[in-house]
Amino acid sequence: MGIIIIVFLLLFFAAFIYLCYLLIRWVFKNKRRTQVFQALLVIGVVGISIHHFFFKDMHFIQSEVYSNLYLVEYLDKDYSVVEEAIKEKIKEHLKSEHKTGKPLSYSGENAIYFYELGGMTLGFIGDAGTGYFIDHEEDLGGFVSEELGMYTNYRLAEFYYDPCPQDASVYCGEINFFREGEHFRVDSLTNLDFLDKEPNNLPHQQTSTQEVVFPLHGLLDKEALATYYPEVLSEFNFNGKFHAKRIAWTNGNGAILSLLQHTDSNSDYFLYSHDQNFKVIDSFYIGEAMDFDNGKSVTIDYDVIQDTSISFNKVVFGAIIRNNEETIDTLAHETTTIQINKNGTLHYTISKNPKFYSLEVFDRDSGSDGIQLRDKPNGNIIQTLDTTGDGYIISIVSGENGWFRVLKIDSIDVGELEMPYGIAWVHHSEIGIRANRETSVFDSPKNGKQIGNVPMDGDLNIIDLEQDWVKIEYQNLTGWVDSKSLCGNPLTTCP
Repeated sequence: MGIIIIVFLLLFFAAFIYLCYLLIRWVFKNKRRTQVFQALLVIGVVGISIHHFFFKDMHFIQSEVYSNLYLVEYLDKDYSVVEEAIKEKIKEHLKSEHKTGKPLSYSGENAIYFYELGGMTLGFIGDAGTGYFIDHEEDLGGFVSEELGMYTNYRLAEFYYDPCPQDASVYCGEINFFREGEHFRVDSLTNLDFLDKEPNNLPHQQTSTQEVVFPLHGLLDKEALATYYPEVLSEFNFNGKFHAKRIAWTNGNGAILSLLQHTDSNSDYFLYSHDQNFKVIDSFYIGEAMDFDNGKSVTIDYDVIQDTSISFNKVVFGAIIRNNEETIDTLAHETTTIQINKNGTLHYTISKNPKFYSLEVFDRDSGSDGIQLRDKPNGNIIQTLDTTGDGYIISIVSGENGWFRVLKIDSIDVGELEMPYGIAWVHHSEIGIRANRETSVFDSPKNGKQIGNVPMDGDLNIIDLEQDWVKIEYQNLTGWVDSKSLCGNPLTTCP
């Protein structure tokens, strides 16, 4: 389908060029038409020049979808003018009766964002630019993604605010200003009046010559990361960009919640809680999001649930065959719910959407040939897994005729493996699972009749999947079991 669209666009472009050629020939065949064309050309050039030099006043465009997003067109060359205009727009925004609207991905409601209008690139799969978000929602899935985080070089300012501690009827907050996408300085807003000094509630280090301020939120350098998010540096090298956003949280336990994003080739997300002195209380690794790469993409978003917990939704998209045509659809969906306790510690539970369920299984040593991965059911071998180590944990989704789609492969020895061809299939004879407890076997999923039991640690053959139910074979017994009773880790027990 994509090739057909490209061919159509090329033909359309060629036809347009040909029509322009015919029009130009027609104009220059007649002297009067030529004079009229030249006059119109001069008028056009003069009009464009006048508009460029006299009518390009900087102005703000509020997104029709995200009311807390403003795009700045015709940016003034003097950044101090831009900053003052942003301050006035913040005051105007807070005083106005604006609709809450949809939240931007990975952001809270108590924030206002300012970006320069720009970033559009030409081409069939070019970027739409920041102007896309004037009347379009962020598109986090599909072959071409559009999210505001793609345009950090156009970021001008981010304002985070809450009711003032001394007077809850007015707002106080901090503004992080950016130049060419890099964090430049922090300013503050108190009772709708800006202060000239740096915010008192930001931590700082005192040196003999100057005061160095590290923002808790915004784009972070290595020192700020080590100060406020120290655990991350033990897991990641300081490559790519680290950016933190505050999550609006008003349950009164005093904890400051921050979403930390590490962007390199993909994006890793962490949830942090800090006390009022900006000391780390607890942290949790949420997962990795990615644009389409090796046949799949992963999106992560979140919702605050009545100021008691935060729900993170992780969705895996990939290519599937439907009605003999390849299309993009959901492969797996899991939800991590994080409860924030009174002392700021984090407690989590993970649940999988039964409609889009991924099952973890272990490999079976099928001989010296290793585990064979194929490009389609019973297709060509594209990768062979060495079975001489401690083994693998393989995430699979529903398949066909005894073959299962491989979503992810984790080696017990070295961690997650890269699948160079993206889409891979494995035969059921090369994978297995065991019962984590004595569990019932039914003749059909969900509401079936019990036909037997399998013992704890029973080694089971996998025949089929239907949502969160697994069809297994154990000795002479074949039937369906609830996946919650099964474990795909070959070395340890599962919860």
